[in-house]
Amino acid sequence: MIKIFKLFIVILFLSHFFLSFIQAQTVQKKTILDFKDELKLTKEQEEKIRKIVNGFEGKVKGFNEKMVKVDGEIRRLLEEKGDIKEVEKKVREFFQLRAEAVIEEIKAGREIDKLLTSEQREKWRKIRRGER
Repeated sequence: MIKIFKLFIVILFLSHFFLSFIQAQTVQKKTILDFKDELKLTKEQEEKIRKIVNGFEGKVKGFNEKMVKVDGEIRRLLEEKGDIKEVEKKVREFFQLRAEAVIEEIKAGREIDKLLTSEQREKWRKIRRGER
């Protein structure tokens, strides 16, 4: 009985842990475009940034869909007391997808930074830090 309870707690914890990553990505976040007036973006900057943001969001959507699938597989393995090697493999797969999403976010941010003037870049950093 204690083993079943411990397994239930582990399943509950991991499910919450994995889903929190997925939900954090699916909640609509504000982007630099929400601050275009404050940053005084030109139309050309806005168009180029919109293209970068849309490309990034499309990639992240794909990662999130895969993470939901892998999360379901992990839960199934845990509930069925699946092979620990298979559980490890799926957990690594989940976090690899998460890492790829973070890397894409960094790449998009760097592309956007290249389009900004030094003043815009500094103001954008302050906005992101909540210093404005």
